[in-house]
Amino acid sequence: MIDPVRRARLGFARPEPQERPVHVPSRSRLARAAGLAAIAVLAAACSRPLDIDGLESQLKTDLEKEFDAKDLTVTCPDDVKAEAGSTFECQASDATGATVVITVTQKNDQGEVTWKVTDAST
Repeated sequence: MIDPVRRARLGFARPEPQERPVHVPSRSRLARAAGLAAIAVLAAACSRPLDIDGLESQLKTDLEKEFDAKDLTVTCPDDVKAEAGSTFECQASDATGATVVITVTQKNDQGEVTWKVTDAST
């Protein structure tokens, strides 16, 4: 066996083992990280889009009954998130080109809404 001094002179000395710091997260940090991940997943699930096709269809039916109209076209924004208290506008028009603006208010994040006609033009 070669002594360590001679081994070093020959160029193949084994380096002394060095202590390397290792970060091990504490349980509370792991629990906090898991909690934040769960919140992020829930937030993504809760920020789902509103069923715009269903809303447009329901508005069309309601407006045709209320105004004794036929063949209305209703359009709403496509990117509305289901969020209690938020409002947005839709438009309804008939074959003559007359339009109304409908302000829609979300009662909750489950798709329940109220609406009212806020502007009309002929």
